[in-house]
Amino acid sequence: MEVAMSVPQTLSEPHRRGTPLPLNQLVEESRSRASIPNHLLESKIYAKLKSNNLIQAEPSVLHFSGFELGKDYIKTVKLINISSEVMNIHLIPTQTKHFQTTYTKKYRLIPGLAYTLKVGFCPDEWRYFYDCIRIHCKGEENLLIPVHAYPVIDDLHIPPHIDLSTVPLGQSVRHAIPLRCSCPIDFEFQVFAIQSHEAFSIHPLTGVIPANGEVKIIVTFSPFQYETSQVTIQLVISQFNTKPYLCTISGRCEPHPALRY
Repeated sequence: MEVAMSVPQTLSEPHRRGTPLPLNQLVEESRSRASIPNHLLESKIYAKLKSNNLIQAEPSVLHFSGFELGKDYIKTVKLINISSEVMNIHLIPTQTKHFQTTYTKKYRLIPGLAYTLKVGFCPDEWRYFYDCIRIHCKGEENLLIPVHAYPVIDDLHIPPHIDLSTVPLGQSVRHAIPLRCSCPIDFEFQVFAIQSHEAFSIHPLTGVIPANGEVKIIVTFSPFQYETSQVTIQLVISQFNTKPYLCTISGRCEPHPALRY
């Protein structure tokens, strides 16, 4: 027991060697261990996230984002008594074999104090894993702490701004944005034009980043008049809990040097 300082896909098939699959085909439903029936697990509803009137979970969701097969990972969760009462709570730990929840059980949780839970994770497949921790409290506002683990692209570097070289009127310049993946999994991607401009063309707008491979987005700038132009694109990757990448591309059209004088 320790003192607390303060009170947005369904995937199912496992990866087969030689046949990399998109991430949206790699999620598997959680499987409960065969064990003695748990009355609190089977008869109660656990839907409240983050906190109720008695307990606050920090963090409210656990993410194991990115992993290596066979490697052990550990994250912690604190369950803080934010009420004015001394209470007992019942914990139902993670139920699948890939997650292990450990904690020291105390019978009385004093206001302002917390349980610390350690959640271990050891993957054996390149796929999405899900489990949860359930906290049964007095009353019916039982807490749920989702636990997610999933592969991600660690070597994807999209610059926030790209400046193209100056282009004479009537000519074009091309720029390649590489999308690399070091995981043995395919990741789908999609490109959206947040701020478009007719002088720019982008190809492809959708596609797949191959497992342990690379694909390139080609941006072509073909100016129609003497001006500085720009386009802003948004890149979305089909990995769990993803955040879009924004990139603004600028191009400038000037007269050919021989025509300036």
